[in-house]
Amino acid sequence: MSWIFAAVPAIALLVWALLHMRKIEPERVEITQRNLVYENLPPELDGVTLCHVSDLHITADPRNSAAVADAIRSVKADLYVLTGDMIHGPRGIGALAKWLDQLGDSLAPAIAILGNAEHKARINTPALIRELEARSIRVLVNETAVVPLGRGELQVVGLDDPHSGHSRPALAFADADPEKWTLVLVHSPEGILDLDGRRADLVLAGHTHGGQILLPGIGWLSDNTHNSVGLISGWYDRHDLAVKAGTHHGPKGLYVSRGLGTSGWPLRLRCRPELALLTLCRE
Repeated sequence: MSWIFAAVPAIALLVWALLHMRKIEPERVEITQRNLVYENLPPELDGVTLCHVSDLHITADPRNSAAVADAIRSVKADLYVLTGDMIHGPRGIGALAKWLDQLGDSLAPAIAILGNAEHKARINTPALIRELEARSIRVLVNETAVVPLGRGELQVVGLDDPHSGHSRPALAFADADPEKWTLVLVHSPEGILDLDGRRADLVLAGHTHGGQILLPGIGWLSDNTHNSVGLISGWYDRHDLAVKAGTHHGPKGLYVSRGLGTSGWPLRLRCRPELALLTLCRE
């Protein structure tokens, strides 16, 4: 029977680890703040702050949606950008609508794109778009919008999800002005491989969840992309992108969010949910 007593500490450690990954770490939303410096930034956009809301995975099971809402209420941004995977499963549409109603003006003004979760089987994508736009969240599906911000306006190109094969860069950039400073929204960072030199001063992406579970001594096991370019989380400048992804004519900068929700196993380890506040600066 001695083996039973010897196993008790290991079992207790496993139970604690699962509790931490399921109930504790997903609730500890980290608000990251970063100044992004661009010498070519129009003066009227200097100081504009973007709040990057990615990979919510809202579903009927509330998971960590209350903690995410609290984090969003605690910040103030000039524009909130939702970079896909807003829902988890068909019941996620109604749950997301209810969650957005509870947030109210705390998530405004906002603009969104779709992720692979919005293109899965049994998802009524048009119904989701209607729910978002009924709440004044414009959804860009391979198209360009000019958004009034601060003392000027920001050109935003919204790509549909590249991970599920819905990205159409030529269509998305068809009405874009190549002379204007441009923010590109794409769900998965692998989408930068399809830009083909089109103007992208800043790209915001998610999808990877930062690896979601980072094992000690090993790190993340998968970035969940078809093109494993190692763009897992955080800031990458043009040099980084050239080295990691071979994009010598790619965007000037890419920020990959660790995301706010969870997919697959609803667990996080050494990879807290992230709400990123990105301030555009001239110097």
